[in-house]
Amino acid sequence: MRRYSIIAVAALSGIFATSYHRATALAADAQQQAAEIDETIKEALALYKAKKIDEAEQTLAKAKESLEELNSSSAKDDLADKLKLSQRKITAAERLISRAKASPAKASPDKPSPAKPAAGKRKPPAKARPNAKTVPKDEPKSDEISFMKQIAPILASRCANCHIRNTRGGLSMASYASLKMGSTEGGTVFTPGKGQGSRLIDVLQSGDMPRGGGPLKPDEIALISNWIDAGAKFDGQDENAPIAATAPAGNQPQQTALQAMQASGNESVQFVRDLAPIIVSTCMECHSGMQPAGRLDLTTFAGLLRGGQDGPVVSPGKPAESTLIKKLKGTAGDRMPKGRAPLDDATIKKFETWMAEGAKLDWPNPNELLDWAVRVMVAGKMNHDELSAMRADLAEKNWRLGSPDTAAEKADNEQFLLLGNLSPARMVEVVELAKQTRGKVAKALNLRPNEPFFKGRLAIFAFKRHFDYTEFGTMVERRELPAGAHGHWRYNVVDCYGCVLVPDDDKGVELTLAEIFAGSYIENQGKTPRWFSEGAARAIAARVNNRDPVAKQWDEELREAIAAGKTADDFLKSGEVLSAESAALSYGFMKELTGRPTKLTAMLNDLRKGTAFDAAFRQSFGGEPATLAAAWVQRMMYSRRK
Repeated sequence: MRRYSIIAVAALSGIFATSYHRATALAADAQQQAAEIDETIKEALALYKAKKIDEAEQTLAKAKESLEELNSSSAKDDLADKLKLSQRKITAAERLISRAKASPAKASPDKPSPAKPAAGKRKPPAKARPNAKTVPKDEPKSDEISFMKQIAPILASRCANCHIRNTRGGLSMASYASLKMGSTEGGTVFTPGKGQGSRLIDVLQSGDMPRGGGPLKPDEIALISNWIDAGAKFDGQDENAPIAATAPAGNQPQQTALQAMQASGNESVQFVRDLAPIIVSTCMECHSGMQPAGRLDLTTFAGLLRGGQDGPVVSPGKPAESTLIKKLKGTAGDRMPKGRAPLDDATIKKFETWMAEGAKLDWPNPNELLDWAVRVMVAGKMNHDELSAMRADLAEKNWRLGSPDTAAEKADNEQFLLLGNLSPARMVEVVELAKQTRGKVAKALNLRPNEPFFKGRLAIFAFKRHFDYTEFGTMVERRELPAGAHGHWRYNVVDCYGCVLVPDDDKGVELTLAEIFAGSYIENQGKTPRWFSEGAARAIAARVNNRDPVAKQWDEELREAIAAGKTADDFLKSGEVLSAESAALSYGFMKELTGRPTKLTAMLNDLRKGTAFDAAFRQSFGGEPATLAAAWVQRMMYSRRK
């Protein structure tokens, strides 16, 4: 009997061993397939950059097919994070390819460009762009399209979950004002007068948005595009009025929303300073996301004022009538926060006092995410070392998000932290170049070279390949970076970083580093439009190294923009994300204004003291930005004609 038991055990051991090796082999195959998917995506992007759009689309389709197969396999749970990342890469690549297909076809490098028409002859009518949506004959003319009656109802019924009740991707559509402002992560989503090419139309045409519920109808997309073509005009009485109120009956309860009132600073209780941290830590678990409890979305101040399915929860000047106060005290149904310890009397008293003083907001934008506002407030109270440590942690997270398969090389400096995928020796070279460049920028700005430009260290991301740089833009900033860009920077009190592409020939490296240091310093001094900070940063960088080929490229882009008939409004009203033409015009304008650096220094000193941008600009440069910019454009056009 024992002999048979031994034989049975041996047989079972063999079965388990075989099963184990088979499972191990399957796991290895799945890992290999996942790696091949990423390589196929990279191949598709390379084809896209080579202007081989159809081939790129076909290659990406193979990656999608493989991903779907892997998502249906037994290995999907073990590879969940990897598969999600691959899906995001595919979505981003689809967006790029869709945008390219919707744009006019450009001559490929191996084909001759079409001959230009002879002078004096009119060009034949342009053919319709591929995939461009045309307006049905019975659709109203673009200049008759009403935002309130035609556009807002579409947004209210199809975009509510993500962008009205929530602020997905940093974009709020709660009102026309917030829609016009664009995304805190990617900038403006439409450019008045340019429907095709606007970010909003791109994502609608690609089908990437809205997520859940299917794409918009072609005539709806065409209507929105034509509204943008006609100037994206607002025909209501209040740009801050809630879009949700225009939703068709039965979609969402209509109610009169409270309007955000700015705090004077004299209130004893400030919302962001005293109450927002409590809301973020105790209420957001239930009152956020796609379906917030009671339809009360507390991710923004505007959401708090908007209220939930039973109406407003805030009663300015009348705390005793407020549903919010009753819920916190437990005198109106379940006590809030649900499932947590009740707030103490002193904390509830703060909410009552804030409401009694008018329920005002001590923050410029009611549609800003509260957790972001709280982070800004906390960062503002940190010292240099604390803020440097927090930014270093954010830099690590951003690197892992943008380059999850590559560990970052690091190089420390007192004034900045360098992370990159360069060789260790190359990283040392870039650190030395950055130190020298920072000293030159300090001299150009009349600063002491060894003192910090601002509180907290700057993070610099150095990329070996353009693909790595564009991946950072896609994964971290959720936007497509310009094809010819060599780098950029972003500054706020929470996070401050710059990106630089480091080719073997060092083309543009010093210039980009100078831009990063100068731009970050300028934006630290006070609230400035992006055209000003970016234009001034380029002007300073060009002064630091005017022999770099990229500086000459900027000058050429400026000449092309002037030749194309661009006006001052093309850069003064460009928003937070500048196009290549807007950046070139901003650079040219600021290059002229800062010919005498003392004027820029004086203006920055005024901004640091709290002077508003327009007043500081007038005081230093002797006129309004629009007036001086218009005169500068006219001079540039006159010089070109001569």
